[in-house]
Amino acid sequence: MDGAMDASEEALARLFQSLGDPTRLRIIKVLNGECQSVSAIVKAVGLPQPLVSHHLRVLREQGLARAQRRGAFTHY
Repeated sequence: MDGAMDASEEALARLFQSLGDPTRLRIIKVLNGECQSVSAIVKAVGLPQPLVSHHLRVLREQGLARAQRRGAFTHY
């Protein structure tokens, strides 16, 4: 074996890297199967909205959260 990762190993590594961040784990805990607005998530985790939005984007890109537009607001 030459030590190179295949595509599935790379995807799994990115998934674990995404879950390795304590803020993302807190966001997942807040969501816990319930649809929440970004402002509710911000309030629950006590971090600035731009930072929460960044973490939500990472979770969305990894398939760990889904965004749904409701009028002017986005819910996850």
